Amino acid sequence: MSRRPHALTPHLFVREVTAAISFYRTAFGAVELFRNVLPDGTMLFVELALGDGRLLVSEEVERLGALAPPTVGGSPVLLLLELDDVDDAARRAIFAGATVEMPVREMFFGERYGVVVDPFGHRWALSTRREQLTPDDIIRQTPEDGDRE
Repeated sequence: MSRRPHALTPHLFVREVTAAISFYRTAFGAVELFRNVLPDGTMLFVELALGDGRLLVSEEVERLGALAPPTVGGSPVLLLLELDDVDDAARRAIFAGATVEMPVREMFFGERYGVVVDPFGHRWALSTRREQLTPDDIIRQTPEDGDRE
């Protein structure tokens, strides 16, 4: 596993690792870097590169507390993936089996943004920066009711 100092690497647990890797490759252009498999065939983890970032994907192992979203009733986590072309990424993700939680659209914080849920229950915010806003600009443009539009 490659190490990068001070880097955050999400570690996702899924029921079907091979299918998840295929999805992340098709939807987001992930590239497999390393695979660690236990002697019994359990996929301990697979390290993927997504652009400049990394993602670890492991097989659900209930006895270790490594639980996938369907086992715990969904995921409260939203993974943000910044891309050059959010519309293309959303199309590829949907084609690969993701469902739309929030369609891609222009947002008050200066990004083109949408949310999909992968076939394994993980939520992905897909984003492309459209304009450089200051924190004051974003606060001024935030809707009163907190709605994301």
